Amino acid sequence: MTKKTYILIPPSEGKRPGGAGEPIDPTPEARVMIERLSEFGGDWGKLLGVKGKALDEAIQANHAILHSPSLPAIERYSGVVYDGIDYPGMAPAARRVFNTRVRIVSAVFGLLKPADPIPDYKLSIAKLDAAHYWREIIADRLRGVFVIDLLPLTHLKAAPYDGGIRVDFIRIINGKRTPAGHQGKFIKGRFIRWLCENKIADPADFSAFHEDGYRWTGDSFVRKG
Repeated sequence: MTKKTYILIPPSEGKRPGGAGEPIDPTPEARVMIERLSEFGGDWGKLLGVKGKALDEAIQANHAILHSPSLPAIERYSGVVYDGIDYPGMAPAARRVFNTRVRIVSAVFGLLKPADPIPDYKLSIAKLDAAHYWREIIADRLRGVFVIDLLPLTHLKAAPYDGGIRVDFIRIINGKRTPAGHQGKFIKGRFIRWLCENKIADPADFSAFHEDGYRWTGDSFVRKG
């Protein structure tokens, strides 16, 4: 029997505002994190890492989580990884694979399906003890699943798994290995899209992905220069 495969990806800091969906009815687990946000009485700027107008908007969004309109998670997130995925441009068959296999690790909502409706919000997985809170909840949902792990280390703390493979994107500059950084996020999105378009679940097939000079080495995608 073939194991279920999940592709774990992070949310994005950037989120599209508004939405046409009804306000959410959160799961009991998500409601705990929503209550932590609503009861927070400390320094919002320090908690959220933004200032000025962006801070005011983030505070307002967090206070309105239970009352604001929703969007499917794949439409809400708007960061560089999601630009690389280009979900609207995917063929219907690839979208079906994406919706089945991809899971997004959110600080507020836990393990999200791409179609799950969510409101606008702002919270890092590293804040309000979110990673520790979700750890056992998500681990339980990943039991018996083969994981293709594309999470940053901060999110990985919230999503331990028994079986799977971690995929990193590395650049070799002046002979030194360094994380691919911002540019690597877009390639990560392209890789996620490629996995779904080609229904790839076996790491042995990763070597067929060639984009922007990155090559699979057996434990990471590496680009020289």
